[in-house]
Amino acid sequence: MEQPAATTPARGTLTPWTIAAGLCGAALAAVLLAQYGVRSVAALLAHAGWGIAAIIALHGVQLWLTALGWRALMPAGPARPSRAWLTLLRLIREGVNTLVPTGQIGGLVAAVRLLGRRGMRPADAVAATVVDITVELVTQVVFTLLGLALLVYCLGRFPLAVPMLAGLAVFAAMVAALIGAQRLGLARLAERAAARFGFIGRIDGLHAAIIGLYRQPAALTRSALCHLLAWALGAAEVCIALHFLGCDTGLAQGFVIESLGQTVKAASFAIPGALGVQEGGYVILCGLFGIAPDTALALSLMKRVRELLLGAPSVALWLRIEGGNRRDVVLS
Repeated sequence: MEQPAATTPARGTLTPWTIAAGLCGAALAAVLLAQYGVRSVAALLAHAGWGIAAIIALHGVQLWLTALGWRALMPAGPARPSRAWLTLLRLIREGVNTLVPTGQIGGLVAAVRLLGRRGMRPADAVAATVVDITVELVTQVVFTLLGLALLVYCLGRFPLAVPMLAGLAVFAAMVAALIGAQRLGLARLAERAAARFGFIGRIDGLHAAIIGLYRQPAALTRSALCHLLAWALGAAEVCIALHFLGCDTGLAQGFVIESLGQTVKAASFAIPGALGVQEGGYVILCGLFGIAPDTALALSLMKRVRELLLGAPSVALWLRIEGGNRRDVVLS
């Protein structure tokens, strides 16, 4: 199957707006660290020790679950990748989205290209990836709603409840609009655009493939359950990280911090890596349960260390594959 020539990865992604957003986020993170004590945060991270290895191992399970959810949406046949290969692709997706300033799109594009190289029909690869990210967003809405419910249960009425609920409602409306656009024919516009730019036949049948997936409730349910379980494991990750930071907390509190923290991070997609926003969000959310700001910042930095240790090798692997333009690193 003929593939397009490899392009330079992440070309043209550093726009002035991206650079400005990244600088502002980095400045906010620096201010928070300066205010709550760089030495204190560093001491907590040093105390965490093997805690970083523990959350890396748990995150590997999350990646595997999300790979299963993605695979549930792919057509059966010889071109369907193995679970191990899709877990690796999920790692690449996450690494590119986290470390490369591509607005959360670069990882999806990289994954679709690599699926095509494994022989999957382009329309099927794009459809499975688009519906997978949609299912992931839907389950994130459910995850966040459960987190808000637990927060109200733990704290009762509190001033931030209404703004948080309003923000979730906006997020849910955006996800509903995305689903509606897909069902109403957004993919047809993509097919026409591909033809206009000379990619005739490259993604023909994309709309039919997406609609076909929405007509498979069993596959959608399996995918959603895998993603929900992966989100829930994030709560365990928070509890484990806080334990190694010397601050034990309950699973309900960990669920709240992770669910609302991930939503804050998703809302700041325009800022590379959610720099500063993630740190500020954790300070606020952890503060609701009496967790000190320096511990909250250390928690955020533990997650960033995990992202770096997993993301840097995955981005290097992606660059190698793109640069070589060949079918290597095949896991069966």
